[in-house]
Amino acid sequence: MRVTGSGTDDVGTFTIEGIYSDKTNRIGLTKKYIPGTGNPSQNLGHEVTIQLEWNARTRQFDGKWYIQTSEYEHSNKYEIKFDGTSNAV
Repeated sequence: MRVTGSGTDDVGTFTIEGIYSDKTNRIGLTKKYIPGTGNPSQNLGHEVTIQLEWNARTRQFDGKWYIQTSEYEHSNKYEIKFDGTSNAV
């Protein structure tokens, strides 16, 4: 299934595109920052790769994000929690 979204965080405004597999309960996302938004020292108009897997115990998606640009390389923990107000289309 296709996954899309958008938002704003402390880096800047972004779009998200990716896929979800109901067979493996995994999500692969690409988060793309829109240049000229948010924090100019952090927002390089870069992409963030996010890989998540459903955690039935905590009822959330857990995984990692990865960034690799010419100026920066890092990874860390990533979680998606549901607040019960979102609808799937």
